[in-house]
Amino acid sequence: MHSTPRDLDTPEAIAELLDAFYRKVLADDRLRTLFVDVADIELETHLPHIRAYWCKLLLGERDGYRRNMVARHLALHARHPLQIDDFERWLKLFRETVNEDFAGPSADRAKTLATRIAGNLVQLTRSPINT
Repeated sequence: MHSTPRDLDTPEAIAELLDAFYRKVLADDRLRTLFVDVADIELETHLPHIRAYWCKLLLGERDGYRRNMVARHLALHARHPLQIDDFERWLKLFRETVNEDFAGPSADRAKTLATRIAGNLVQLTRSPINT
């Protein structure tokens, strides 16, 4: 990574963030189990979609991400109930990763969006329909 923090204002910076973040996710016993064993995610396939998702959120790129993130997480929750601790751990690692190498308006926005995403998914997985 770079010694001087920079903002998450390019696709390359977003890719660096996500590569570092997913290294942490896969090194975390709790999250690795969810991502690898339960969700059966292959990073080579998953990362381009996640990069496109964050480029859409942070850069306004409309062409790359066309999936329903919420539906995918609800389907995962139906197979293996997600716990609030799962989302809290994900969010903690995401914030740590941003703070290590990035600073600026888009980096702040990424942390805000990640907080909202985690909060929304917690609410959806706790609704009466999904319990």
